[in-house]
Amino acid sequence: MHRRIVVMSLAPLLVLTACTGATDPSPSTSSPAPSAEVFTPLDAGVYAIDCGAEAHDPGALVVLSPEVYRVGGWNHVNGVGSFETVALEPGDYAVSAKQYVPDTTCDGASTLDVVLAKKTYDWDKQHANGIESQFPGEDLTFEDVTAIVLDVRLDAERSVLPQPDDYAAHYGDLLNPDQLGELDRGNVNLELTLFGSGATADQPLMNAGLIVEIDPEAFGDGWVRIKVPRESLSFYTEQNYERADVTSVDHQELLVQGLRITPETSSGNEVRVYLGDAFDPQAKNELFKEMGIAFHTIEIERARAE
Repeated sequence: MHRRIVVMSLAPLLVLTACTGATDPSPSTSSPAPSAEVFTPLDAGVYAIDCGAEAHDPGALVVLSPEVYRVGGWNHVNGVGSFETVALEPGDYAVSAKQYVPDTTCDGASTLDVVLAKKTYDWDKQHANGIESQFPGEDLTFEDVTAIVLDVRLDAERSVLPQPDDYAAHYGDLLNPDQLGELDRGNVNLELTLFGSGATADQPLMNAGLIVEIDPEAFGDGWVRIKVPRESLSFYTEQNYERADVTSVDHQELLVQGLRITPETSSGNEVRVYLGDAFDPQAKNELFKEMGIAFHTIEIERARAE
């Protein structure tokens, strides 16, 4: 089952991938301690904001902010084979502390400025790069999670967002109109995945997540908040990349190992999903969906102790 957040309204989407552990250049290696301080909760949804203008939940588990860097990532882009058709140089898709730099659109605060790329043809290394934070020492359970919050800025100059006509021109001889319409709508999509530790004899691999969607025409290059409340998340177990939906009360005592952010199509699919055994990896060059995004804040709001 897929769940999606659409612009300015909450409507439940989902997919996943492997990655590297986080690296830390060092503003801080831990999230601020939970606080009993009174604050005004941030609104849920996808909406325009002024960068850094609002106070966030002081009890949230922060993995990225101007003061905290607890993320790492991976980059499969090498410029050869299926990655020959990316728009930038391979190093431009890196996700590391080198991309954590002062942002002139946010009073010089440090943000993580990256280009995330998604394959739309083949699912092999479909997420060309991505962001991951691991925090097993936080003792955060799935039951504790109340929301995921991101403050981001879209970078149109470094983005390549194929539109429906582009997909039709590139894949129209392989997909029918309904499949082309479902594949992707040409907006910015990110999958957010809270993942547990690996499966054991006593417990499954537990995950929770969804795909969020931002219409770049609605927000331009301005700052945008994405707040996903718990009730919009899909909870599922996974074995050998096969998902099984569970309810929001199942396996909630299990620990959240980390958060993964990957570039996506709006459907979470690639052309290969529709073609099955008829898929030929050599028949088409990859048409990449590339999203330039600066991340100011990535955090997980959690239930407060009584």
